[in-house]
Amino acid sequence: MTDWLPAGKKAAICFSIDDIHPAKSTDYYEAGGDLDQGSLGLVKWLLDRHPKLKVTLFTTADWRQISPVPTRKALAAIPGLRDKFYLAGRWKKGSMQLDRHPRFVEFLNAWDRAEIAFHGLYHTHKGLKIPVEFQNQSEKKFSWMLDEMIRIFEQAKLQHVKGICPPGWNAPDSLLNQLVAHGIRYVNSARDIFTEISSDAITNMSGIKGVPLIYPKFLKNDQLLHIPANFQATSTPERAKQILENGGLLSIKAHIVKTAMGFTILDGVDQLYMNYLDVLLGSLENEYGDSLWWTSMGEITDYTFAQKSKVKEVAA
Repeated sequence: MTDWLPAGKKAAICFSIDDIHPAKSTDYYEAGGDLDQGSLGLVKWLLDRHPKLKVTLFTTADWRQISPVPTRKALAAIPGLRDKFYLAGRWKKGSMQLDRHPRFVEFLNAWDRAEIAFHGLYHTHKGLKIPVEFQNQSEKKFSWMLDEMIRIFEQAKLQHVKGICPPGWNAPDSLLNQLVAHGIRYVNSARDIFTEISSDAITNMSGIKGVPLIYPKFLKNDQLLHIPANFQATSTPERAKQILENGGLLSIKAHIVKTAMGFTILDGVDQLYMNYLDVLLGSLENEYGDSLWWTSMGEITDYTFAQKSKVKEVAA
């Protein structure tokens, strides 16, 4: 794609955070439920420090995952059988359902420079890959899951854009079909923080493989925009600059939870990660000035679809 950047912009920056849901520090772990007194408060601090920065909060409709790794060790060791069971405890259905947490919804709706997008229905699956919600289900099942996810968002009256980051980044082709059928306009699937940066680099880590590492790309006959994730807490400032120098999208990823049931998330939101981003973003502001497009995934999607429509009008 050559027309995804507005005139006068040489590259772009967006910031997204996964696993947003109403759990509080009095629960198994805090994931946004403590509002500005918890992890979201640290994110607000970063946005206050950088008035051009925006964030996309990927939010789960009815979070049920407790542990991201198996806790039923004996069952998890039995091939075949383990794929038929949930290998860790789950929150009771509805416990974290968005419409049952009006204060959480009100907080998100009132947040300036934060857009809300989808992050699955339950964020859990049978078998070893607990967080990878969309796996080998039928396309009909995917349709039902998306219907239920959207219904909960609408019932909660949570303002959102029509985009999704599939839990665990996995996006089977049959899911992509259903994203289009459900009017979802962008998917944030391919996450690759290791492939070396170049203008023709393609993704080869989590999620969809073989798509551009530093640029958006249309999928499904130009009906769905893919937006990659290519930077996190363990990435170097040099990687960020290489992306920008190649006219790419610096797509910064984080997870709202830092530790869950003894499992530490390397790109989890904490003061250290926010401090790192504060220094990095300040350096980029000083070096690149107004040549950068500080944007969100929803804005990128709106702009690229509008550009595509203009091209079609001219061709007609």
